[in-house]
Amino acid sequence: MTEHAVQLRQVMPAAESVEHLDAALSGYRSYRVLSAALELGFFDWLSERGPTARNDVPALGINGMFTRGFLTALADMGYITFEENVCANTPIAEELLVSTSPTYQGDLILAAGKENSSWSDLTATLRNGMETQKTGPRPTHDHLRAVAQRCIRGELQHVVGLIGQHSGFRNARCMLDIGGGHGLYAIAFCQENPNLQACVFDLPHVVPLTREYIGEYGMDGRVSARGGDLLTDDPGRGYDLVIVSHLLYKFRDRLTDVLGRITESLAPGGLLVLNHLYCAPGCTVSPGSGIAELDRALMSAGHPLCHPEELEAVLKRLGYTGITRSPHETGMGYGVLFCATKGDGDAGHRRDGSSSSGCSCGPDGCGY
Repeated sequence: MTEHAVQLRQVMPAAESVEHLDAALSGYRSYRVLSAALELGFFDWLSERGPTARNDVPALGINGMFTRGFLTALADMGYITFEENVCANTPIAEELLVSTSPTYQGDLILAAGKENSSWSDLTATLRNGMETQKTGPRPTHDHLRAVAQRCIRGELQHVVGLIGQHSGFRNARCMLDIGGGHGLYAIAFCQENPNLQACVFDLPHVVPLTREYIGEYGMDGRVSARGGDLLTDDPGRGYDLVIVSHLLYKFRDRLTDVLGRITESLAPGGLLVLNHLYCAPGCTVSPGSGIAELDRALMSAGHPLCHPEELEAVLKRLGYTGITRSPHETGMGYGVLFCATKGDGDAGHRRDGSSSSGCSCGPDGCGY
């Protein structure tokens, strides 16, 4: 033994320091337990069966040696009750973790652990930025399902509520959702305005998923989906309403060009709605919110937009009037909702509120 060898009996980390690390490990382990329960279909199974004896749980394919610990962990987290060897879903699980619930959040939870998630190989993401090579087309369907479940936590409802009060929305008959992915905004706006037809324009590999959501909400007759690339393909012209939600991050250095292309799709007097994450005023980060801030960066192509006044200046240069911006909380934190009218706000719309744009938006036509 050398003169400077550490004496093991004299070295011990501070207990509070170890507890701090264990809290992080415990969070990871809790996530893995919840993910496993979702992947096994446990909450759906328990919802169908009702209160179930512990001895019946191995029927799901779980090794009996682990059932007690597995069930106790889920009970500790508040997702099931587990008393006298009988387990049952709690109301939280029925609302958020049963796949048939309209407020199901399981895909959002599972997405963070997927192999192609930025979180799953955070080291590579931190080193290489958002250009980390992933297999297959992006965004993935798993990602879009997660985004859909995140947006129904209040963001979509808030946006639809605000836009629903705008005269440009009440008079609209034809809508375009650019980069709409899951299509929930188009669906919700059509539910709000019974005279509205909508087209969701996104990359070709996204369209099958969009159509799944359209069918799920019974909107096949009023909402259509069309594949294309905004930078190379024309999504159509003459729309009364165009919404762009969480798409402009990757175009932050060319907003004028991209918004100019989007403007071509609007009828004169049409309404443009932009819904995006922004840095908090002053670009500050509150203590204790670092994980949320990193998540926002990963969800916004590296960084939320900054300085909403700069975007407003772009809209003015493109000839928009009646520009309003409303700070609001999205599913990922602070955001700003822009509304702007193309031109003077009157051209292209009759006094009875109908559109004279000639837009043929519908299941078989998209604004031509």
